[in-house]
Amino acid sequence: MADCQLCGAHHPDEVEVCPKSRSGQQIGDKYVLGPLLGVGGIAAVYAAEHAVLRREIAVKILHQRFAKDRELAARFVREARETAGLGHPAFVRVYDAGTTPDGCAFIEMDRLEGRELYSLRKAEGPFDPARVVRLSIDILDGLAALHARGVIHRDLKTQNIYVVPTADGGEQIKLLDLGFAKVADELQLTSKDHILGTPFYISPEQYRDPSAVDARADLFSLGVVMFELLIGDWPYEWTTKRDLLGKVLKGDLERHPAERRRDVPAWLDAIVARSLAFAREDRFESALAMKTALEAGAPPEKPGLLSRLFGG
Repeated sequence: MADCQLCGAHHPDEVEVCPKSRSGQQIGDKYVLGPLLGVGGIAAVYAAEHAVLRREIAVKILHQRFAKDRELAARFVREARETAGLGHPAFVRVYDAGTTPDGCAFIEMDRLEGRELYSLRKAEGPFDPARVVRLSIDILDGLAALHARGVIHRDLKTQNIYVVPTADGGEQIKLLDLGFAKVADELQLTSKDHILGTPFYISPEQYRDPSAVDARADLFSLGVVMFELLIGDWPYEWTTKRDLLGKVLKGDLERHPAERRRDVPAWLDAIVARSLAFAREDRFESALAMKTALEAGAPPEKPGLLSRLFGG
């Protein structure tokens, strides 16, 4: 058996379920937990069934080691409150929140069918530019709704973006892990020595002073996501984490995917480069403005139109 994604230990082949797994447990009189769906830095997600409504759901449970961390638990519950209040298709519907019998906060939410964007990129390689544009427009639509409520995601990355197939054969994105989002005026939740975010994706100002970021930090992160999808790698060359963070701080990164891929249109290259600007004043002023720029470059979809635009 491979290293356990839940506890990190290497279990013998005969061990089918980690002893720390909650699979099979019942939470109160509502939820029966099924298989483990995924594990993040602060929580694990289980398939579940609502015992009363017989509805298939997912339950996200804070790791036991964080049960006594009141600040983290508060941020985790904020994810439920902020997501539930959005009512936007780019976010997972949240139905309930509570605490397990052993004191861990949990969230009841929709069970998603699909794959995270990172795993899709790893499996398929660089995406077609037209697909990157479509997905980015959907992401920006979700970010605009989030920012309108005064919330910054702060940890936007391909691992936190889920791609769900739609009935008409299209794709719908879902932005995950709002547990690291922060209401902009609640600065006391994040100090300068506690960086929320993933080094590959965070903006220079988020590294310098996490408490002072605004919505344009999310636009920088999306620029990294777009570069990654177009090229198949991040826009940094680095050898150690210290080296990477130094380059983040200095803004030492590639900004032009067209320099490495000939079929990236000049207008799309310019949008990615602007979103990756070192100074946030040089980026788009809002998610809506960046979305508008992408929509202007990519006209409404008609048979063959996008393929002609992108040279397909």
